[in-house]
Amino acid sequence: MRAADVGGRGGTNFAKVENDRRNVADFAYLNDWGLSTPACLLDAQPAGIPVLASGGVRNPLDVARSLALGAAAVGVSGGFLRTLLDGGVEALITQISTWLDHLTALMTALGARTPAELAACDVLIKGELRAFCAERGIDTRSLNSRSEHLEPTKSTTGSAR
Repeated sequence: MRAADVGGRGGTNFAKVENDRRNVADFAYLNDWGLSTPACLLDAQPAGIPVLASGGVRNPLDVARSLALGAAAVGVSGGFLRTLLDGGVEALITQISTWLDHLTALMTALGARTPAELAACDVLIKGELRAFCAERGIDTRSLNSRSEHLEPTKSTTGSAR
């Protein structure tokens, strides 16, 4: 199976990693370079392969947003690694359990029974991300009314979708 990880800005910053290990050839001006994970997800949709979201995923809402923007899976490493190093395995298990509970609550609020169903929820793109999409020719209007095209089921009728 082919897939791509977008590795958006906000995760491991390899420009900074390289700068920190060098005595010369400082490329610090690249430290903030790159696209956000949501921008990468929207830009990658025409590729037609599963896309994995990573980079800057800081909380369960970022997970839900990534799945709603088409990610097949979401990677979280930095925050989980910090929890593991600072608090140990039990703290990490607690954090992951909390994230799963929060993601379940977010899915319930959006009327999604599974993480995959988040990709059918309405999404409103605003601000810098909307401007990016306009420049790249990405139509965001279809995202804000996706749920209108779903067949209502007993569990989604009357939901906040």
